[in-house]
Amino acid sequence: VKRLLLLGAMQMHVPIIKRARERGIYVITCDYVPGNEGHRYSDEAYYDSTTDIESVLGLARRCKVDGVMTFNSDPAALTAAYVSTRLGLPTSGLSAVEIMSQKDRFRKFLSEKGFNVPKFGNYSDLDTLLGDLDNYRFPIMLKPVDSSGSKGVAKIDAPVGVPECFSLAMSFSRCKRVIVEEFIEPFGPQVHGDGFVYDGNVEFVYLGDHHFDSGINNLVPVSTTFPSTHLLEDMECIEREVQRFISEVGFKQGGINVEARISSLDRKVYLIEVGARNGGNFTPRVIQYASGFNFMDACLDGALGFPFHPQPVYKAGYYAYMILHSSEDGILADIFVDSVLESKILERHYYLRPGDEVKSFKGSNSAVGVLLVRFDTAREMMHYVDCMNDYCKVILKD
Repeated sequence: VKRLLLLGAMQMHVPIIKRARERGIYVITCDYVPGNEGHRYSDEAYYDSTTDIESVLGLARRCKVDGVMTFNSDPAALTAAYVSTRLGLPTSGLSAVEIMSQKDRFRKFLSEKGFNVPKFGNYSDLDTLLGDLDNYRFPIMLKPVDSSGSKGVAKIDAPVGVPECFSLAMSFSRCKRVIVEEFIEPFGPQVHGDGFVYDGNVEFVYLGDHHFDSGINNLVPVSTTFPSTHLLEDMECIEREVQRFISEVGFKQGGINVEARISSLDRKVYLIEVGARNGGNFTPRVIQYASGFNFMDACLDGALGFPFHPQPVYKAGYYAYMILHSSEDGILADIFVDSVLESKILERHYYLRPGDEVKSFKGSNSAVGVLLVRFDTAREMMHYVDCMNDYCKVILKD
C-alpha cells in the first residue's frame, strides 16, 4: 500500500483525501489546525505546520511515506519539494519550486529568460523603496513576495499610499520582502486556471476569466468562469508562454496554477504567476466538471511515481466557482442563495457556520464559502457572476 503525506487538511483537501483512499492509498494529513475537516478523513493526522520544513521532513521519515504533496498551497508546495528531494521521492523540482514560490525571484527569472515583465524591484525596508519611487510609473502593485491568496496585495495610485501598504505587505511576508511592479492594464479579463505537468510537459491546461468585486477589493477574485472570453489565438499564445516557462524553470511534474494578462498597451502576454500547485477555491474541481480532466488522479499519480495516462478531455459547457463573501466584518447570521441559482449549483462548500466571525473580503482567507456552478450559456453565466451579490448574500447579525 502506497503511503502519501498530504500537506494541508482544509475543506478543499477533502475531495483528494477521499479519492486517494478510494484508490487504496494510505493518507497521512499534516496541518497545524487540529479542527480542519480533512484530518477526519485521513488514516493518520499530524499537527505540524506545513511551513516547518524540518518538522515535516522528520514526519515523512518516521511515517516512511512514498510521496509528499499539497494541492493548493504555495508555502506547502515548497515544503513538499524540499522533503521529496531530500528523501529521493518523486518531486516537482526544488529549484523550480523555489523560483515559483517567491514573486521577486519569479519576476527576475522571467526577465532573464526574455519573457515580458513589468518594471519591478524588491525591497526589505521602506526608506529604500521611497527613494526609488521616481523610477516607477504609477499605478504600482505592492505585494509580499511569499504570500498567496492575494493577502497583503495593494494597487497604489500615488506615492502617498506607499507607507501604509508597505507595512501591510510586510506583515504578510515570512521572509520580510516585498515586490513593487508597475501595473499592467489588462486587455480584457485577467486569465486564470490550472494545468498539469508530467516529465516537463504541460499535458493539460484550462484557462478561464477572473472576476473581482470592485465594491470591496478589486484585487481578490470572487470567481473564475470557464471558458475564457479571450480570442483563441490569444489563449494559445498564453499556453505557449506557460510551456516555455515550465521548460526553462525545470518544473518536472505536478499541478500548476496560472494567472496571466494581455496588456492593453502592447497586446503582449504577461505571466502574473505560475504557482507550483493547483489553485484554491476548488479550481481543479470546476475544471474537472468543465473538461473531464481529473487533477486529483493526475496529481496523486505524479506524487507517488505512477506513470501518467493521458485523459480524454472535451472542454464543454459553462462553469464557474463563486466565492461567498462579505463587504463588512461581523457575525454570520445566515447565507442566502436565490432559488433561481440553486438549480445551477453542482457543489456548495460553506467554511463558516452561523455565529462564526466574518471578515471583510480583503484576501482569499476571508471567504465564507464557495459555490461550484454550471450554466447553460455564456451570457447566463456572465449575468449571474456580474450580479453575484443579488443572488447569494452573506447575512450578518444586526
